[in-house]
Amino acid sequence: MAEISRAPAKIGTVMRPTRLAPGVPSPLLTPEPLDLDILQEMYRGGAANLAGIDPRLNATRIAKQLRVGRARVAARLKSWSDSGFLQKYDVWLNPALFGWDGAWVAIRVTHPRVKPELFDRLALIDGVVSGIEFLGDWISVGFVTPDARALERTLGVVRGLAGVAGHEPPSMWTLPPPRRQLTRLDVRVVRALRERPRATLSETARRVGISTRTMTRRYSELLEDWAVWFVPVFDFRVVTGPVVSISLVLDGTASRESVSRQIRGRYPLTLEFQNSEVGPPIGRDEHVLVVLPPSAAHLEELDRFVASLPGVSGQELSVMVRSRSFPEWFNRHLDTMAARSA
Repeated sequence: MAEISRAPAKIGTVMRPTRLAPGVPSPLLTPEPLDLDILQEMYRGGAANLAGIDPRLNATRIAKQLRVGRARVAARLKSWSDSGFLQKYDVWLNPALFGWDGAWVAIRVTHPRVKPELFDRLALIDGVVSGIEFLGDWISVGFVTPDARALERTLGVVRGLAGVAGHEPPSMWTLPPPRRQLTRLDVRVVRALRERPRATLSETARRVGISTRTMTRRYSELLEDWAVWFVPVFDFRVVTGPVVSISLVLDGTASRESVSRQIRGRYPLTLEFQNSEVGPPIGRDEHVLVVLPPSAAHLEELDRFVASLPGVSGQELSVMVRSRSFPEWFNRHLDTMAARSA
């Protein structure tokens, strides 16, 4: 949900139900409309995209915005953790702090069985920071890169990996320019946040050796300046039904709002992605949503329904399996920043 898919995965014979994979926690998460409302509220400005989660929003503040009871919101957030749906938050530095860009690349694999080993190999490539696994023959990988030539060299390495059958052109991220460089104290705060993203501000302040008041101020500045991003890592395998990423091409005869309204009328568990200050830009003729149909048996029906909507001239449906994060690039650059400021 925190990352946009461009992978043209097809729905068909691979969509048969399977037994729960070993190691997948239980109980499973049965999604509710409140889950999507909470998720959208957690994004700054309500714009679900690559990043932008505001972890300062606790159950009380979310409940107030949604006008529901705090206990209901707290219970749903607890179920996210108990089920393993929300695996963790990864704390990223804005790559623009180093003059780097970011990109998503959809990669086609030779067979679905190679994906675990392929992700292990991708994690060793400099600049690979995240990924999404889809049902079938596609994955999507997030890269950070100093320039277009370096990205092409990296993709050349990717093309040579066992298990890679090809890839689509990169989709570059929108990155807000940094308002200032990080100070020595900022670096210490970011390192502490990366080590324990869910710790309270008072706990993090004690670890850094500063007051809670100073920690709160620095923390807010890092978020407001887009110097630091909180990126959620999800495991969609624990959801009782499929989680489907839908990329639509609109011909201009229908608005995004009308298309969303029709999809939500048939499938109430629908979340729209929007352009934000961070993430892959969504073109004027594009629309990206996540839909949670009742079961895998509805996937072909969902595909036909979306294709029948007035104004939709093309669509890609991809069943999301889980997202991944790879910390090495951020850890290394944070260590370099710490050494320079020492």
